Amino acid sequence: MTGRHEAPQKNERRAALLILGIGSAAALSSTLGSLWVVRAGVGVAVIMAILVVWVVFREIDELRKQHAEELRNEVQLRIQAIDKHHAESVALIERFNARAEGLNNIIQKLRSQLAAAKAELSSMRGNAAWLRAEVAERQARVAELETRVAELERKELDAAERLVDPQVEDIWSADEHPTVIDLSRLQIKEVLEEQDRLEDQARSA
Repeated sequence: MTGRHEAPQKNERRAALLILGIGSAAALSSTLGSLWVVRAGVGVAVIMAILVVWVVFREIDELRKQHAEELRNEVQLRIQAIDKHHAESVALIERFNARAEGLNNIIQKLRSQLAAAKAELSSMRGNAAWLRAEVAERQARVAELETRVAELERKELDAAERLVDPQVEDIWSADEHPTVIDLSRLQIKEVLEEQDRLEDQARSA
């Protein structure tokens, strides 16, 4: 833009210098002639001065137009820069909002997972307490059953020993002969009934 205006300005300056040169030469030459020559020289000088003023005002007008155009270009460039900066700012804000929304979604998902994990942990703690109570109850039941089994085994062993190896007072009375066995004193029926009862208790346990 500046190079395009330099050529007209140079031409106008040359024209103004040429007019000034011609007017000065005419004024100087008129001093050597008669009255009419002087008058003609003054007239030429006035015309030349008017032309110079016209050229100067035209150059000033061109300078004003050039300055106004440069201002318009500068304003346009600034507007473009502002628009570009605004567009970049809007895009940056949109990216920031999108990233913030994504982070917010991740946070909400993590909070949901945390709540589910806490609920699961609480449930597991409740299950663990129930399992401990259940294990304790089962252990007590097992200990009770072991005690009962040991007692039944001991009773069964005692009954078997009584059946296989009865005592003297179990088979003879004081006034009976040692070779005669009092079968009623053996209490075989009671022993068998006791054994059956023990077996039934063992099966029900």
